[in-house]
Amino acid sequence: MTTLVYIGANQGNSLWNIFDKYDQVYAFEPDPEMFEQLNRRFKQFEWVTLINAACSFEDGETSFYITPNRVSSSLADVTEYEKQNGCPNYLKKITVKTINLKNFLEENGVEYIDYYLSDTQGSDLNILKTIKNFVDDKKIKELFIETHGNDWILYEGLDNKFEGFKKILSKNYEFVHASLGRLQGKIVSESEIPENEREWDSYWRLK
Repeated sequence: MTTLVYIGANQGNSLWNIFDKYDQVYAFEPDPEMFEQLNRRFKQFEWVTLINAACSFEDGETSFYITPNRVSSSLADVTEYEKQNGCPNYLKKITVKTINLKNFLEENGVEYIDYYLSDTQGSDLNILKTIKNFVDDKKIKELFIETHGNDWILYEGLDNKFEGFKKILSKNYEFVHASLGRLQGKIVSESEIPENEREWDSYWRLK
């Protein structure tokens, strides 16, 4: 039984390319409008479970900041620096359901994750911390995670720095490459990540 966990699936464009490679899929999306599109695309596939919620430290509710382009919506507003450098203010703030991912996985009998994909605009490190037992017990095979540079806080109060991921993952996982969205997904090694790069996707693999 192979398992994909996708945090921040948006309307499912990236999910569409990989969901049929796994026996069971869990996809989370807090934005209700994006979730409606996600649901329309995937509800007919019985092995795909869709969850209209954000992953966080606790089960409950929290504020969610929806941006005009939707893909950069987050559990926090962007910093003043980001606003001053062209990032638009949020379009609206809503309340969304939150789920502790560790609790969810245990309740659904998920013991091993073949591919963990996280794209949550600043919350990725916090969410990973909630499933540190999976990391420490080597129960995730591959991870692809949105990551921010060590000199940057892009969202108010959300630390998503690369150094934080290295601290959690380096013992059991090797950093394979970074995918630079600013450069159309250019693949580079850790040493090739440009100085002061603000964000990229990090691919990690079990040692």
